[in-house]
Amino acid sequence: MRWGRCALVTFFGLFAAGIAGAANFSFTGAFTTDDQLQVFLFSAPTVNTLIRTWGYAGGTNAAGDLVPVGGLDPFLSVFDLNATGGVLTAASLLVASNDNGPQCPTNAPNCVSADPASGNADDSLLQLSALTPGGVYALVLTEAGNVPNGLTFGAGFSEAGQGNFTVNNGCFNNLPFCAGFFDQRDGNWAVDITGVGAASQAGVPEPVSVWSLTSGLAVLALWRRRKQS
Repeated sequence: MRWGRCALVTFFGLFAAGIAGAANFSFTGAFTTDDQLQVFLFSAPTVNTLIRTWGYAGGTNAAGDLVPVGGLDPFLSVFDLNATGGVLTAASLLVASNDNGPQCPTNAPNCVSADPASGNADDSLLQLSALTPGGVYALVLTEAGNVPNGLTFGAGFSEAGQGNFTVNNGCFNNLPFCAGFFDQRDGNWAVDITGVGAASQAGVPEPVSVWSLTSGLAVLALWRRRKQS
């Protein structure tokens, strides 16, 4: 899948506008197969960022929208793009990941609540505190079980190309998004990226197709120089 130039221009327009401040961004969507990946780009105005999902147990996201219960069991991975020119490439380093966040009551901060049907608190939460201020990062959302194979994006993910790898997890219906014994889910997901300068949803890029992302960084560098002068 290739990123469109429009999406990249939009991201870097937001990046330039929001680099000095921090804001919250909420995204929702749905997978059609278990082995899909969803990529988000974000800029970090400070060292701290909180990322969490809502789709498994539901709740009210950062945008104030009610997310229904029943979505897939998520897994979050963050890759550092600063050493690879702001581009998500095979060499981009994995800096954080999470399967299940700490459990707490519904909608409490810095933790995730349990799905009332399954009793499991399987939403993900990443509280990052060592980011590079002004840096660019990629968040990759996958379904639990589809985890990074190594410490770089190029190492791939464990279930890539395996399609609906959860059909034998114990739901007895041959449907995807089975999170465990009798825990049948749907493909919906919801993600908050909070305390960032800008955030944008994208596809999974081919490194040879993202030359326009580098061009966006050049525009951002020019904007920074003009602001400093």
